[in-house]
Amino acid sequence: MPRSLIAAALAATVALAGCAGAPSSGSSSTSKFKGDQRLVANTVEDLESASRPGRSDTGKVCRDIVTPALAKQLAAAGGTCEKAVDGAIKDADAYQLTVQKVVINGTTAVAQVKTETGKHDRIQSISLQKAPPAQGWRISRFG
Repeated sequence: MPRSLIAAALAATVALAGCAGAPSSGSSSTSKFKGDQRLVANTVEDLESASRPGRSDTGKVCRDIVTPALAKQLAAAGGTCEKAVDGAIKDADAYQLTVQKVVINGTTAVAQVKTETGKHDRIQSISLQKAPPAQGWRISRFG
């Protein structure tokens, strides 16, 4: 994927996640999943939490949420992974993310994420890879 597309995909996904309100314990989109599906959905929510403007943790996104390979691609697109994520957060509009579906195939997964913008809903795919046991699932690709 060309660098500009990687940055655009990250910007779109972080924009989708960045300004969403904190999920309440009763409305969390992860509560309907179990096992590894829930862990995958939690990773998407972790991205949302770490991408909130004013409270963002770009280091956490680059270190703990995306794969090392994706972090390197983002760094190539934005100087550093953290700068690319920070730029995407600054461009964020208000959206709400809901994990609709998780499909796992061995050590890879795809989460279908519904975004609500107030005008129309959109479904976006986020690909994840299972990292070594202590690291859980990590985002490997947006879109």
